[in-house]
Amino acid sequence: MKKILILEDNPAMLAHMAALVGELDVKSTVFSYDNVKDAYQCAMEHEIDLFLIDIMLDMGCPGDSSGLKFVDNIRRVGYYGLTPVIFVTSLQDEKLYTYEKLHCYSFIEKPFEPGRFKQLVGECLSVPERRKKGKTLYFRKEGIIFAVEREDIVYAECANHAMNIYTQNGDMLSVPYLTLKSFLEQLDSSDMIQCSRNTIINKVFVHNVDIPNRIIQLKDGSGRVEIGEKYKKDIRDAFQ
Repeated sequence: MKKILILEDNPAMLAHMAALVGELDVKSTVFSYDNVKDAYQCAMEHEIDLFLIDIMLDMGCPGDSSGLKFVDNIRRVGYYGLTPVIFVTSLQDEKLYTYEKLHCYSFIEKPFEPGRFKQLVGECLSVPERRKKGKTLYFRKEGIIFAVEREDIVYAECANHAMNIYTQNGDMLSVPYLTLKSFLEQLDSSDMIQCSRNTIINKVFVHNVDIPNRIIQLKDGSGRVEIGEKYKKDIRDAFQ
């Protein structure tokens, strides 16, 4: 599932771009914002695969370039040049700054042709998924806060009203009353897959998948987990 963030102060244009993205043959979630504050908060909470950014977000301010500043800020906190950005603007003289300073994927001028817009978005979303930046998860247990690096998680299973999280160094952290749904939302990674009613695996640590016998063998002696009957198709699709 691709995540697209649109930042545009004009409500009609914002809705138009979201609708065009929805017409593409790509599974996606679109986050639409008309202000920098909410867009920035979203970018910090989710790993965005494509940014569609209006350069001028305050038409009442001559020379406004808050869209450029927004991209500059998110580059500084972890997105770097890995996540494509398409700028949408009516200012032709911004091109040089846009490409050379912020390394955006492309630039499209208003009013744009819908076909060209969808072509650019489709190109960005069709490239192989970038390696996700690291993320640290924090869990409270008995008054103590534990930090777990997402990339270190091999698998997790829910049992006896607790989430048991197994990491690649052999540790296990049991977090009480953490649901599978909530945990998946915190992980926010396509590498993390639910393989049964109570188990999540990290694709990175899978050694082999035995669909007929419903078994996933994990790497480096981390054991194996069962595939739930109703999850067989999801697992097969995830490893094709």
